[in-house]
Amino acid sequence: MTHGLVHLLVWPGAPLGAPGSDARLRWNGTSWSWEPSWLPPVAIATVGGVLLAAAVLGFLTAGLALLGLPGARRFPLLTSGTGAVCSLLMFGLSWPGLEPDPSEFTIGPCLSTAALGGVGLALLLRKWPGLWPGPLRGWPRRPAAGNLPGAPPPTNRTA
Repeated sequence: MTHGLVHLLVWPGAPLGAPGSDARLRWNGTSWSWEPSWLPPVAIATVGGVLLAAAVLGFLTAGLALLGLPGARRFPLLTSGTGAVCSLLMFGLSWPGLEPDPSEFTIGPCLSTAALGGVGLALLLRKWPGLWPGPLRGWPRRPAAGNLPGAPPPTNRTA
């Protein structure tokens, strides 16, 4: 959830330095991938805003799913994957226009890549559960009803 909210530092931005100064941590609206003059700046800002909203909402919903919110619990991988993909696209769109220095934003794409990798790994383990090595396979283990501590031994009687 925090990673989703931190995206709001990119746009509209966060103030830097002393109160009253103009310095902001933000995206200035320029993009390396959309430089042609035929594309209006409004289109760039609109696409950036849609990607930002999808990234924030995707990560927030994924966090709420981890906390057990009933509606969000149904799609945790879908929401975190959507948030990660939209975050990476947003950073790719806005990278050279991040101020004051784009290198201050490097942790954002790294965390989004890690989240997307986690989604991919979870989907892979769902498809092939035998890939997970060692004693954690099948974790958490739940004891069978007859194997609970203090339970009487199971009988083979049929009624």
